[in-house]
Amino acid sequence: MEQNNQAILQDQLLNKAIEENKPVTVYLTRGNRITGYVKSFDRFCILLEVNGEEQLIFKHAVSTVVPHK
Repeated sequence: MEQNNQAILQDQLLNKAIEENKPVTVYLTRGNRITGYVKSFDRFCILLEVNGEEQLIFKHAVSTVVPHK
């Protein structure tokens, strides 16, 4: 898959989470998981709100993002 297509898929999933104000669980490469609301993102990081606090997560540390239903 091309790099542009990967970016489009990421953008779609993260934008939908923002638009619908639904939580996501982000699994990190070290096995940790963080659940919160996506507030913003760019090419390199995702800004999550977790328990009223903002956390900046760098995408290179992310293995999986799971949107909640």
